[in-house]
Amino acid sequence: MKAALSWLARTAVLYVLLALAIGLALLVPSDLAGDLARETASGEEVAAEIAQAREDAQARLEASADAIAALPLDALDARAGALVARREELRREIDRLDGGFLSTYRPSRVVARKRAELELALVVGELDLIEAAREPRAAFEEARRYLEANPRMPTEAAIAAARTRCARNRRALAEFEARWEIEQRAREALRSEESTLRDAVRDACKTADRLAARRARALDAAQKARAARDALAGLAAPVLPEEEPGAMTRTLLRDILFKAFYALLAILLVPPAIRVVLYHVLAPWAARRPPMRFRKPEGAPAFPPAEPSRVSLALTLGEGEEALVRQDYLQSSSLRGEKRTRWLLDTGHPIASFVSGMRFLTAVSGAGEEVLVSAVKDPLAELALLEIPSGGAAVVRPSALAGLVQRQGEPVRITTRWRLFSLPAWLTFQLRYLVFHGPAKLVLKGGRGVRIEPAARGRIVGQGQLIGFSTDCAYSVIRTETFWPYFFGIEPLLKDRVEEGHGVLLVEEAPLAGRSGIRRSFEGAFDAALKLFGI
Repeated sequence: MKAALSWLARTAVLYVLLALAIGLALLVPSDLAGDLARETASGEEVAAEIAQAREDAQARLEASADAIAALPLDALDARAGALVARREELRREIDRLDGGFLSTYRPSRVVARKRAELELALVVGELDLIEAAREPRAAFEEARRYLEANPRMPTEAAIAAARTRCARNRRALAEFEARWEIEQRAREALRSEESTLRDAVRDACKTADRLAARRARALDAAQKARAARDALAGLAAPVLPEEEPGAMTRTLLRDILFKAFYALLAILLVPPAIRVVLYHVLAPWAARRPPMRFRKPEGAPAFPPAEPSRVSLALTLGEGEEALVRQDYLQSSSLRGEKRTRWLLDTGHPIASFVSGMRFLTAVSGAGEEVLVSAVKDPLAELALLEIPSGGAAVVRPSALAGLVQRQGEPVRITTRWRLFSLPAWLTFQLRYLVFHGPAKLVLKGGRGVRIEPAARGRIVGQGQLIGFSTDCAYSVIRTETFWPYFFGIEPLLKDRVEEGHGVLLVEEAPLAGRSGIRRSFEGAFDAALKLFGI
């Protein structure tokens, strides 16, 4: 009932929180709502927005190509300077967008960074266009200036006429020089005519050469102008880089939220599903497995009746007996008894003795001496005395011992039994069992007491309560009786089952008595590790 009310209370609180969240969402301003929508955009939406931004940038770059082709040289230089400044500004902006809280996963940051990268690619593309247009624009303007300074270009007929005059004057000069038979006086008279003819030849030939050079230069300038005009007309915008598959992060904030939601579903649904499978499949199969036996029930001696557990226990030693008691359970002892320190309970099992607390024991001997055993430091612990007859044996965890009585010079014999190939052993997380052989008297401790009861009709005991049983019993596991207490974590999956024996079983009344909170968690984990090795 308490668990059901707790579940109803948690559900009601969750409902109230959801209602408050929905109400706050209705009060969110539109601009903030838009920001929230952008932050929860999917990867496909982000990719589509980036693709549209790239198309827009490509169109702007193509339009810039036409504008750059028409700019004069000084305008190209001015625009290049502005673009260089813009390029540095964009690089700083990209560096800023790369930092920040969850910048790699927030869609708004991803889109802003990609837009800045596209803008940077656009600026770099325009700079490349300007660099490509600079040389043809300079050649075109040089040719244009020459053609404006020389608007009229000599024709081929004018050049031919000038060359004809040059040839005619050359022939006249040659004829004049051939008349060498003329007398000296005649030569001197004709000297002025020779000079005139030479000047005419020089002027006519220079004129012809000048006209030919002007025409050749004009033709070359016109050709360069046409080539520059064609280069500027063919100036094409470069293609902006496309987003490579996998280059953009596929994990956005929305993906993280969905993954967290799926993980939450797995956390909520997988454990109940596993519990159902364990209860209806694994537990019945484990219950049908053969029980573990440590000796045949035939011939096993009967255990004497045991008294109920009590807060303190008085041990009266007989002839040749000694008591080994833990320091924190030795309340008092007789004045005349011989006492000494026993370092470990059993040197054959040093680790088990040390870890279980059966170390630095006080050994008391002397016929008729009385030893009073009590939980000095644990107000909830009670003690019970288990007498193991000669020839008998019992499986007991050493951590449940407060002391024992044995024959002097004949330490109690402790043997180890491993069950590595037993499914119940693995399911109960106990692979090793320690067997105490009689004759011996074991002082058992437990929270709220230890119950020693006959196992003739068989018993089902909760896990953690069973601290031992006589070796003639059959030990196995059984599924807990009811499903829903196990499903909600109130009861364990399996319980211990002891049957088919004439001996006894040892049950701790309240294993977790006196433990709460963090202490219960740590001590429970430590006890589970000790249980694995039968301690």
